[in-house]
Amino acid sequence: MTMNTTICGITIDHDNSNVGHNWRTINASDIPADIREEIAAEIIDGGKNNCDQFTASNGLSYRW
Repeated sequence: MTMNTTICGITIDHDNSNVGHNWRTINASDIPADIREEIAAEIIDGGKNNCDQFTASNGLSYRW
């Protein structure tokens, strides 16, 4: 059973192409804890309830 990554009630997508052409939901087990924390900080502290493209510290692109 797969579970999409949800942070602060928001589903997170990952861009497999890393240039914005292949957005897919990402399995919760496929996103590292430090990246989940980084995204949560953007949502909570940064006030970003939605984001078209976020490049995390691992160099990969995410959106919510």
